[in-house]
Amino acid sequence: MFDLPSWLLVIPVLAFLIFVHELGHFVSAKWFRIGVIEFGFGFPPRLVGVRPVGRGRLRLVVPGPIRRRLGRGDSPFEYDERNPAYEDGGTIYSVNAIPLGGFVRMVGEEDPSAPDSFARKGPIPRTITLVAGSFMNLIVAAAILTALLVIGRDTVVGAVTISGVAPNSPAAEAGLRAGDTIIAVQGQPVDNHADLIRKIMARLGSPSELAVRRGALISGLGASPEYAAVDVVTVTPRLDPPDLLVVDEVTDPEREISLTEARRYDASLTVGDTLTQGAVGIIVGTTNGKVVRRSHPIWEAVPMSFVSMWEILAITKNGLHRWIAGGEDPGLAGPVGIAQITGEAADVGGLLPVLELTAFISLSLAIVNVLPIPGLDGGRLMFVLLEWARGGKRISPQREGLIHFTGFVLLIGLVVVITYFDVSRILNGDSFIR
Repeated sequence: MFDLPSWLLVIPVLAFLIFVHELGHFVSAKWFRIGVIEFGFGFPPRLVGVRPVGRGRLRLVVPGPIRRRLGRGDSPFEYDERNPAYEDGGTIYSVNAIPLGGFVRMVGEEDPSAPDSFARKGPIPRTITLVAGSFMNLIVAAAILTALLVIGRDTVVGAVTISGVAPNSPAAEAGLRAGDTIIAVQGQPVDNHADLIRKIMARLGSPSELAVRRGALISGLGASPEYAAVDVVTVTPRLDPPDLLVVDEVTDPEREISLTEARRYDASLTVGDTLTQGAVGIIVGTTNGKVVRRSHPIWEAVPMSFVSMWEILAITKNGLHRWIAGGEDPGLAGPVGIAQITGEAADVGGLLPVLELTAFISLSLAIVNVLPIPGLDGGRLMFVLLEWARGGKRISPQREGLIHFTGFVLLIGLVVVITYFDVSRILNGDSFIR
């Protein structure tokens, strides 16, 4: 009925994840009897809100023009055009105009003067309240990944075969050679070359055992698995693999490689090209692939979902490390970039890739929000821990508020910069999914 762009799916995805995050803060605040001024769905301006005022009655908090149109009549609601204080009647539950999540306004987030203020509570209630949002996002990510594993999906399974080994690379030092087939990493079977890359990226800088099937043991026999030797070799994937200029005669081995050696890795290279190596230094592909439907019982899917989240975190950390060291962009994205990725995922694979992306975004929100950055939950947690370390001596509310405001402004600036690059990427026709 409605032919809407796929990227619009980012609106319900972000709205759901941010609302769940704020719900964690809200529930924990209520549990510890912290005053909550407002719990809102979406971001202001407010469209409508309700406040319990006792004896089964609700006070409807609406803008003046809406109030005048509604009138009082026999409605069970009381109307309030003001922006009332918490003391006037408790928490406002509101629906707001910008449907991108939610928010919680607590009493005295930096000021402990009010009896039921957030800042007046002890370190443990404040810590739990601050991390509750991220905890909810972790639960959502685990639940989505578990559901995807139970539902199952089509997976390409084939032989992951090496077609080239870079000179002086971890693969060359471990004795890997063209024609070898990698069948497992750290005892975990490898389905295809994309699966191998993901497993390797999660272990950058760490020694990794690869189970490798060699060629036939007896001359004249085929390469059937029953006649092939399986060796276990140890490689350490590099965080910052080198890019070497292909030359006729090498004068600087740190930056150059001879044409003869380069073509042992990639026969298409010529003088003047750059030999770009991966973390291990191999060229791989999937041969004899077939599509297999894989699903798991829930008692297997739950622990597997946590393993997947750990791999995602490791890959993200390693990607950022490589980027800081001068490597390629790990795929940082702001709101515009997330919208682009969501649309591409929906166009390529439909609902399941969008759900997988939702789990990844939820996990990212959980981690980013607990980083010790002023303006985020982790920044506030840093002040709680600092107060505890100082034996209960607080930073002044004015100074803490100023630091959080400054951090928030810097975060907005960072989002603007990332958005600029997101828009540039779209204008250049680049895609996240290649």
